[in-house]
Amino acid sequence: MTSKNRKIPLIVAAVVIAAVAVGTIVARRAGDPASQPDAQDGQALDASAPPSTSAVPVPNANSRPLNAGDRQARLQEAVARRQDARKEQIRKSAEQKKKAAEAFQREQVDPAWAPQKEVELNKIAAQPGFEASGAVPKDLRVECKSSMCRLDSSFASNGQAEDWILLYMSSVGSAMPNAVVSRVPNPDGTTRVEIYGRAR
Repeated sequence: MTSKNRKIPLIVAAVVIAAVAVGTIVARRAGDPASQPDAQDGQALDASAPPSTSAVPVPNANSRPLNAGDRQARLQEAVARRQDARKEQIRKSAEQKKKAAEAFQREQVDPAWAPQKEVELNKIAAQPGFEASGAVPKDLRVECKSSMCRLDSSFASNGQAEDWILLYMSSVGSAMPNAVVSRVPNPDGTTRVEIYGRAR
């Protein structure tokens, strides 16, 4: 193969890479970033957290430059959409928790199953990795009935609560495959975590 023939695949590859890069840039500019969902919206339940202001629409090359008033209006629209999405997520989470709590309250206790499941769920929380990561609740109460269990705990900070939830839910696996998790900030700065899960 001549050196000229060797260069042809390299030129073709360079053209393809350039086309992909240009296509990506055009797609980003054509879309409205403010309408894209935030990765944390599905998890965050804290309505007091300030919304992100990074989702400001970027005009494409053919549009006229936005003046300060237009930029401010777009920013306010993006903030309002983010707040509405967060409120809707909080509403849905509260509704799921209410249904799970009602289902748990209706259940009778299975004396042959419940104590063993409570021991199993407590053992998961007592793994050394939890203490090593600093994600240890002040107290943990586990109550099981005939197919559902309820875990109630409190943490010194919201960060510790989030770390514990992540560790516990990734460790519990098939022991409690379906669960509804809620976090409630307390007036003293601690965070209460309540989990209702189907464990059978």
